[in-house]
Amino acid sequence: MILLISSMIFINEARGSHSMGADLTYKCLGGNSYEIELSFYRDCAGIEADTEAYIVFQSSCFPADSIRIYQIAGTGQEISPACPNNTTTCNGGTFTGIQEYIYRGVINLPGPCADWQFSYNLCCRNNAITNINNPGQTQIYIFANLNSTISPCNNSPTFSNKPVPFACRGQQFCYNHGAYDQDGDSLVYSLITPYEGPGTPINYSPPWTATNPLTSSPAVSLNQFTGDICMTPTNLEITVMAVLVEEYRNGVLIGAVERDIQFTIIDCNNIIPTLSGINGTNSFSQTVCAGTQTCFDITSSDVNGTQNTFIDWDYSIPGATFTTYPASRETATFCWTPTSAQISTNPYCFTVTVRDDNCPFVGSQIYAYCITVTGIIADAGPDLTVACNATTPILQQPPVVAGCTITNGIPEQIHHRLLAEQVLMLLRHQMDHALIPILQ
Repeated sequence: MILLISSMIFINEARGSHSMGADLTYKCLGGNSYEIELSFYRDCAGIEADTEAYIVFQSSCFPADSIRIYQIAGTGQEISPACPNNTTTCNGGTFTGIQEYIYRGVINLPGPCADWQFSYNLCCRNNAITNINNPGQTQIYIFANLNSTISPCNNSPTFSNKPVPFACRGQQFCYNHGAYDQDGDSLVYSLITPYEGPGTPINYSPPWTATNPLTSSPAVSLNQFTGDICMTPTNLEITVMAVLVEEYRNGVLIGAVERDIQFTIIDCNNIIPTLSGINGTNSFSQTVCAGTQTCFDITSSDVNGTQNTFIDWDYSIPGATFTTYPASRETATFCWTPTSAQISTNPYCFTVTVRDDNCPFVGSQIYAYCITVTGIIADAGPDLTVACNATTPILQQPPVVAGCTITNGIPEQIHHRLLAEQVLMLLRHQMDHALIPILQ
C-alpha cells in the first residue's frame, strides 16, 4: 500500500527531464524535523530542470505523505569536466554539458519510526544510455533510509564528489564518491541495481548487472570500506549504476543513502593523471596513535609532458590540513593530530582528486586515503592504601592496548608495555623501602 501511494504521488507530480544522476541526504534539526537535500544532475541537451521537487516520506508506523522542496539560490551551476576553452551544450556548444541543481526543504515527521524512507522520482533518464532497456522511458528513483528512534538523532552520510564521471577506454580509472558522516558512524558501500520506481529496479541489457554495469577488463571493483570504484573500460558505452552507502552505529544499521550515477566511456586524446599512495608508496592507509601528529606527502604524475596537474581534497577530516605545492606536477602534504576521542576501529577517510588541463575534456581520478586511530590504555588497578605495620602486594599487570608505530626500533605497543613495567617496578621498589622501617 505504501509503495502504491508513493507511485501515484510521483506519477502525478514529477515532470520530465534528462537525468544524469541524483542523490538524497538528510540532516537532523532536532525532534522529528529533518532538512532534506536533493542533488540533481541534468544533461544540458535535455529540457530545463524543475524549480521544485516532490519528496515522499513513508514508514510502517505512519501513512505516506509528501512535501515540496525548492531550488536554493545560485543553483544550476555547470560542472562539466571540460577545459575552459571548450563550449558545452550548456552554452550552445556540442560537447556534453552537465549542470548541478540543489533543492532543500524541511520535513516534520509525525513521529519516530525505525524504517522511515525519503524518496524522489523523475522521468526520464538520458536517452543515450546504452546498457539498460528503453533508457529514455525509464525513470530515476532514489531514496534515503532513516531510523528516527535512536538517540542522538542521525544525520545521513553526504557526498563530496560529483556523480557524473567520464572514463577513457583502455585506461584504468578510479572514482570515489567521498561519502562523509558527521556523526562518525561506520560506512559500508555496495553496488545495487538502480531503481525506476518504488520497489522497481531498472532492466539492464544482458550481460550487464548491478555489479557488472559496463564492459571492463579486469571487471569493475568496489572497495566496500573506502568506496573506491575502479575499472578499465574496453568498450564505448554509457551506463548507469547505483551505490548504496549504509551507516552503522555500534554495529547496528541506522540509515542508508543511495546515489544513482551515469558513467560515460569515451575515446581520449589523453592519458589521465595519477596519484601516489602515502609518501610515494602504493599504500593508501595508515595506522597512527592518538595525540601524535601524522604527516605524509602525495605526489601526482602525468605521462603527458606538456600538461599540468592539480590536486585538491574533500575537507572530510576536521582539524586536518592539506597543503598543495604548485608546480607542473603538484604535490600535497596532509597533516593531522587525532585526539583520544577519535580512537576508533573505523578508519577516517578523505578523498583526493587529481586533474590535468587537457582539452577538450579534463582528465581526472579520485583516490581515498584512510587513517585508523589507535591509543594506549594502561590500568594498574585501583588505588591502594597501606596502613602502618601492614603490607600489600602489587601483583596486577597493567593491560596495554596499542597499535602504533615504531619507537627506537621497538614496536609501539611493546615500547609502552616496557614503560608500564618499569613504572610498576619503581613503585614496588619504593614500597619495599617504605615498609622496611615500619616492619623493623
